[in-house]
Amino acid sequence: MFQTKGLSLFRIILNRCKKTRFQWYPMLLILTARWYVKRKIAAKNTRRKDFIVRNAQRSKVSALASIIFIFTCLMSNAQSIEVSAGFNRLDYQVGVAYGHRWNHFQLTSKLEVGATSTFAQQRFSPRISVGSSYFFVRKGTLDFGPEFVYAYSRQRLTSQGKTAHHWNEMNLGYRLQVGRNLKFVHSANGGWINESFYSNALGKRVNYNSLGIYAQIGISYTF
Repeated sequence: MFQTKGLSLFRIILNRCKKTRFQWYPMLLILTARWYVKRKIAAKNTRRKDFIVRNAQRSKVSALASIIFIFTCLMSNAQSIEVSAGFNRLDYQVGVAYGHRWNHFQLTSKLEVGATSTFAQQRFSPRISVGSSYFFVRKGTLDFGPEFVYAYSRQRLTSQGKTAHHWNEMNLGYRLQVGRNLKFVHSANGGWINESFYSNALGKRVNYNSLGIYAQIGISYTF
């Protein structure tokens, strides 16, 4: 009798445990499904961010490649060559430029290096730019007009690639040329400058926008 009651009680407890366990199955399935969906969304967002970063990097590479292409084309069909020295908020600049002119309009491509960074600090700092000028004043040997310049420069502070600083500039100003074949050249412009660098505090690359200025003097010779 006692054994029969004990066996019945055991079966009741076992059945209740089974019912309780089965009641948790739907909740467990819901939690598993929610975890799976969140994981998929997180992976999709990560892929989207990587896609945006890759596209941004490709855009920068494409822009730089376009500038180099224009620079190379002007080198092969240059009408004038120019040597100059100037400065901006980053460094003193020295470089060489090639120009092509169509009546009042002139397109100039320039390759410069930061004098202090490259020669004194032994850190190569190139700056490549493309500028367009329109000389609405042409009196004798004098040419004067507005100038728009886009420039890209880069400097690696350490041996690690992620610590390289990148600068993109868009400047508007004027250009003055005096002379016939041998000309004195002066230009000054200012505008937007974007600096991209790696932040150790944030653990990622950040961008900083500010105002910049650039001025230069030089000598050009027209073929």
